[in-house]
Order: sequence, then structure tokens, then C-alpha cells
Amino acid sequence: MKAAKWRDRSDEELRHEVRGLAEEVRNLRFQLAMGVAKNPSRLREARRDLARIYTILGQRGGPTAVASAAPVAPAHPPLPRPARRARAAKASTGSGKKRASRRPSAPRRTKAKG
Repeated sequence: MKAAKWRDRSDEELRHEVRGLAEEVRNLRFQLAMGVAKNPSRLREARRDLARIYTILGQRGGPTAVASAAPVAPAHPPLPRPARRARAAKASTGSGKKRASRRPSAPRRTKAKG
């Protein structure tokens, strides 16, 4: 839908559309992953409509309007991220020498002259 038509709607109608489009995008992504989507291009249209609505709500009321339009809670909590190594601590404790690689490099092959 064109942005001009979205602008004619009230904030409450736009928030309702955000919820519906967000659910549609989620369902379309699952359908694409399973290979049963009837209209794969609809995902692109739905994402763009969602972005248009977020833009219009942001222009109207600032960040609070956009935050209140977002879905309330995710379906499940996010998974924990794996721990990362502290690279800065390792770099500061070194003696400044370049460490040798774990495996020696193989000798280079050369073409036989002849």
C-alpha cells in the first residue's frame, strides 16, 4: 500500500496493522523455510509496509509512538550467547614476540624444469 494511504489512518489503526503485519511476516518466513509459501514476494511487501508504518508513526509522535506499536513480548526468551575470550587480556600479558603457528607450513611445491 502506498504511504499516502497509510498516512490517512489513525495511530491506533496503524498500531493494529503493525501487529498484524508482524505476525504475517513471521508466518511467511516459516512458510518460506518449509517451502510451502504460495506467494514468496508477499514477504517483501509485508516488510516494506511494516517499515512504512514505523516511519509514519515515528514522524508523528517520536520514539514513544514506535515503541508502543511494537509487539508486546516475543514468543520465547532469546537463547544465551556463548562466552567470548578476552583478547585484550591475552595481548597485554604477552612479551611482544610473535607466536609460532601450531603447525609448520608445508614446503612449497615448485614446477619441474625441463
